[in-house]
Amino acid sequence: MGRDKPGKPRRQRPMGPDRDQVTGPAAHTHDGFDIADFTDPNGRPVDHKLLGDLVAAAYDGCTTCQDPLLTFMVEDPATSARTVELACVAIHGMFGGLPQSMTDEHAPGSTSSPEFRRLARVGLDGENDAMFRECERMSLAQRRAAVNTAMDTLIGTMPY
Repeated sequence: MGRDKPGKPRRQRPMGPDRDQVTGPAAHTHDGFDIADFTDPNGRPVDHKLLGDLVAAAYDGCTTCQDPLLTFMVEDPATSARTVELACVAIHGMFGGLPQSMTDEHAPGSTSSPEFRRLARVGLDGENDAMFRECERMSLAQRRAAVNTAMDTLIGTMPY
């Protein structure tokens, strides 16, 4: 394989920010999840279609779809924060609160990323606006870590 040697042709990568190029009709599909419309506490819009598509791909265990969708997700702080918020709501509903391992950076045995714990901690006691503001300050890599934990948590609470 090389520039002038025959071999497997390069696959064209989707160009531009249009995620439908990644998950469009030519790609396989996942049953969508309907995520209720939501605007963050300061009116920043949340991309419900993107969130539903990512939840569907994660629920199906499809990393082929999850990775590009996650890339789009972390570029949107409000949708990233909403994902963390939904994971926290799911755990709160199951256990009547968030365990210390999901909020305390020094808690032993935590499987939550430090970035997820940071957002969950500032969102405690219903301070969702603080969670959204903190998520805006995060780098793309930090948001990705927080959303990865949120997706694992959220999918883990869903029945199969």
